[in-house]
Amino acid sequence: SSSLLSWAGAAFWGAMVGLRALQAFDGDWMAVPLALQAGLAAYRLIERDPTRSESPVAWRLLAWCAALLPFALRPVGVALVPEWTAALITLAGLALSLWALVSLGRSFGVAPADRGLVGCGAYRYLRHPMYAGEHLSYLGYLAAHWGVWNLALLGIVLVSALLRIAEEEGHIAGYPAYASRVRWRLLPGVW
Repeated sequence: SSSLLSWAGAAFWGAMVGLRALQAFDGDWMAVPLALQAGLAAYRLIERDPTRSESPVAWRLLAWCAALLPFALRPVGVALVPEWTAALITLAGLALSLWALVSLGRSFGVAPADRGLVGCGAYRYLRHPMYAGEHLSYLGYLAAHWGVWNLALLGIVLVSALLRIAEEEGHIAGYPAYASRVRWRLLPGVW
């Protein structure tokens, strides 16, 4: 079932590459890093290392639902900052997410599992840089499209990420030693 879910996820992210490419050709330049992210995620899901241990099915489903929830964000609402500021925040988050995805290499997965501990690249500075980058990009989106729907949805995504972090940290062999070397989970200087 895990392999089937990985292939289904890879097919979904592959389809997102096509959609993002169409958006880029339509003049939406922010679609370019999103297409890169989707393409790399699709590739990593297919070419990843086998898991040493997996979370229960409920955790895997939660992880996939949380990964798909941001697609329900609505491009409406009040802009809290100038468009270029929101775009820079979003782009910084996407850049961090891409760096984390590249750093993970064949250890990438959506659901919590032990695919081997990664302590290089972005993971030398933050324990969960992919989540940090994703949430920074969501913050940029929310700053451009402030509204109750988007705020509530991203609140759910944040809570699910915190739950996934707790599950991942308890699942990966050697994690306590890694956590003692890399102090910050998501936000340097804070947590």
